[in-house]
Amino acid sequence: MPRPAYPLNALRAFEAAARHLSFVQAADELNVTPAAVSHQVKRLEEYLGLQLFRRLSRGLLLSETGQVLFSELQEVFLRLDKALAQVQASDSQGALTISVAPVFAAKWLLPRLQSFGVLYPDIDLRMSSAMSMIDFQRDSFDAAVRLGYGRYPGLAAVKLFEESVTPMCSPRMLEGGRPILEPDDLQRQVLLHDDSLGFDPAAPDWSSWLRAAGAEAVDASRGNRFGQPDHALQAAIDGAGVVLGWRHLAADDIAAGRLVTLFDLSLPLGSNFYLVYPEAHAGRKKVVMLQDWLLQEIGQKMPQPD
Repeated sequence: MPRPAYPLNALRAFEAAARHLSFVQAADELNVTPAAVSHQVKRLEEYLGLQLFRRLSRGLLLSETGQVLFSELQEVFLRLDKALAQVQASDSQGALTISVAPVFAAKWLLPRLQSFGVLYPDIDLRMSSAMSMIDFQRDSFDAAVRLGYGRYPGLAAVKLFEESVTPMCSPRMLEGGRPILEPDDLQRQVLLHDDSLGFDPAAPDWSSWLRAAGAEAVDASRGNRFGQPDHALQAAIDGAGVVLGWRHLAADDIAAGRLVTLFDLSLPLGSNFYLVYPEAHAGRKKVVMLQDWLLQEIGQKMPQPD
């Protein structure tokens, strides 16, 4: 059976007034006026058809009915406080399920997972790698990291970083007899192609980079091709050729000396990495923790609300 529409505000005002035996002190606690508390108590008395207080010139006294209701309400509010505390605690621990673009997982997230575990030991991260965007209404995910333009209807989208591409290779390739001093020197090297963004005509590739660099002697059609950017990067690390690599995704490899960038010219990828989640998840502690950690690792400040 459906529950009746209890006058919850009136019950809250009565409990505070009964605890303090004062409309004034109850009003201070509830951040309302004493008249508002008095009105709510009167409303509750009319709802019950019973008198809850004896109003005296020097203060308030609970009637016998008021004492019974006050005792029961205290138990109810204590149980409610406990239930809310348990729910809040559970939202800052346990499983956090995320869907992550495979290349982001392999080249950026996995090498940093240990720091997340140290910072939030009570959270068990459950990660699924997939290329396609998930359906939050159908799939039980808390958040996702996606490569795109930031247009995700019905979802909050926080930009993690802007990606760009530039030629890079293993430092071993610079030790041979084929120096790479200017873009036209790439004609003597094997070009490694990342075809993962082939569906986007605006995405930079070897043809657009060489054109921007003014390298007319290099045939951009030749070389080995890969369906994932991390595969192309790994081929470059292994010395198979020169890759038009993603700067952020290759940052750890560059810092470790596994890759070196060859020229200053970078082209924006166009697409960027975003943390996305349903707007209803914005207040969830685990999602906030994940967002804070990601932005901290990237070195950004938290976005300020409008």
